[in-house]
Amino acid sequence: MKKKMLIVAAAFFSSHLYAQQDSTTMDELVVTATKNAIKQSQTGKVVSVINQETLQRNAGKTLTEILNYQAGVFVNGANNALGSNQDYYIRGAATSNTLILLDGVPVADPSYINSYFDLNNINPAQIERIEILKGAQSTLWGSDAVAGVINIITKKGAKSSFSPNLNVSYGSYETFRANAGLNGSLKNFTYNLQYGYTNSNGFSSAKDTVGNKNFENDPFAQHNVQFNLGYRFNNKWSARYTANYGIYEAGLDAGAYTDDADYINKNSSFLNSVVLAYSTPKTAIQFVNTLIDTKRLLEDDSASVGGFNKFARARYDGGSFVSEIFGNTKLNSFLNLVAGVQRVAHNTSQNYFSISSFGPFTAIPISKDSAKTTNYAAYASLNVVGYKNFNVEAGLRFNNHSIYGNNVTWSLNPSYNIDDLTRVFINLSSAYKVPSLYQLYSEYGNDKLKPEASTNYEIGIQSVSNNKRNSIRLVAFKRDIKDLIVFFTDANYNSQYINRDEQHDYGFEVENSIAIGKNAAWVSNFTYVEGEGKTNNVKANNLFRRPNFTFNSTLTLEPVKGLTVMPNVRFVGTRLRGDFDPGPQVMPAYYTIDFSVGYLVASKYRFFLDCRNITDQQYEDIPGYNSRGANVTMGISVQL
Repeated sequence: MKKKMLIVAAAFFSSHLYAQQDSTTMDELVVTATKNAIKQSQTGKVVSVINQETLQRNAGKTLTEILNYQAGVFVNGANNALGSNQDYYIRGAATSNTLILLDGVPVADPSYINSYFDLNNINPAQIERIEILKGAQSTLWGSDAVAGVINIITKKGAKSSFSPNLNVSYGSYETFRANAGLNGSLKNFTYNLQYGYTNSNGFSSAKDTVGNKNFENDPFAQHNVQFNLGYRFNNKWSARYTANYGIYEAGLDAGAYTDDADYINKNSSFLNSVVLAYSTPKTAIQFVNTLIDTKRLLEDDSASVGGFNKFARARYDGGSFVSEIFGNTKLNSFLNLVAGVQRVAHNTSQNYFSISSFGPFTAIPISKDSAKTTNYAAYASLNVVGYKNFNVEAGLRFNNHSIYGNNVTWSLNPSYNIDDLTRVFINLSSAYKVPSLYQLYSEYGNDKLKPEASTNYEIGIQSVSNNKRNSIRLVAFKRDIKDLIVFFTDANYNSQYINRDEQHDYGFEVENSIAIGKNAAWVSNFTYVEGEGKTNNVKANNLFRRPNFTFNSTLTLEPVKGLTVMPNVRFVGTRLRGDFDPGPQVMPAYYTIDFSVGYLVASKYRFFLDCRNITDQQYEDIPGYNSRGANVTMGISVQL
């Protein structure tokens, strides 16, 4: 394994000796870092951007497949059957320690055990760009932003009055995808309407180790609708309404290596958001109200599995209401103040019923009238931008939660621009994660739980070449978590969620982008993560299912005008299996090679062919479950 790691590292660093790079990352505007538009060179935070061009070049892929190529991000199960659970880990942290935003609004699903948000609900064809902000970000963004924030920014109205678009693809496992939309502007109005559809015959989620058990395929069908309407009253006031609705049905299996032909998951997510905005050259204020409703139905008649179980039905509903008013104002040429207040209310209702050989069973239901929490927060952040080449952000947040009470988080992010091309930075910040409604109110719940508290440390350097076509960023990080929420069973088999353990993670990331001549670019990243838990002064490695290191490398070539060729290599290191996973303690490393071709005609029609895992590597991200073998997708994108 050490030899493999050295080969990967050598391939990565040797690229700096024989090629040049293409990147403008330090000049790119981002909004997630400070809640207002700012150049990356003016913030000490670590931000990665997946822009519209990159999304178009990855047409046919799911959102989690696209995220899986980013430094510091590993999506466990991104290449498993559509509709399966897909845990996302930033720098080795648990899924619950990453906050998902949709257009800047937190969208955690309170019906899940850990408030996880199901990224299956988001259609990549309806996304304008994605910003990934790493490190502890609770001061500006609140609970769950322990390891980072993923802000999914959806498409809005176009400049022209009428601009239709269409994406259609078909590929392996009889997978058909289509997205059609209209957007534009009419006087003071802007509009965008998108509809997406996916249907796949799929493959068996569970792995058949024998190969002759004829496991059933697990199909997937999904509908997505996105709509937004904007109106500008005058040069200062504007308003926007956004709605996102997604529903899918997916076949599931009974467990690792166990087929089930009668197990389905029906999932829906509905988001409504209203934004009222005020803007002048020096001040911008936004008032945001968002209502999120999620529903999941898991139903299994168990006839195909046999055994004691005969039938089971579980229903999980979640509701969130987020209200926030925030703004930023320029105090002088280099001082900017961001401040806001926020109210987040969650509720859930959960019911479970089953029939077995021992008779019917009904679990104690959870009602949304009692299983609910409210959190109030006030925050402020002072930004110094470009003062004698220094940039500093210092922030503070006060939280009041209806169950656990008060807590405070802070951040300090200084950076220094050595010149126009090189920046060094240090990030010191704290974060928190509130207990989920399940952890508070279920039969295993504990209303005495405290929020997880963490401290994050980062140090790094980022540099671009004189022509701004080459860049490299190196970041070292460390994360300490205390009051970790764990599921504990005592000697008498009594189980409950408690605060007990500590968690200590550390590692580094390297990202580079290299220009090769005028028509080629080579982008690579390497991430290394170590972590251990501490229980009663006993330390143990516990980054289950998370690799110690990952490597991604993509070469983008344009041999002739309009033709794009993209080979990609991905390497995933060894992982520890989960406590209850079958198989050996250490899961083996694996690699995949992808190859895609795109051809743009008349700047409007793009034909693409995407070949993934072309060497047909057999591997498991989740023990006992299949990952995709060699597979192909072909399609066309039209933008008129």
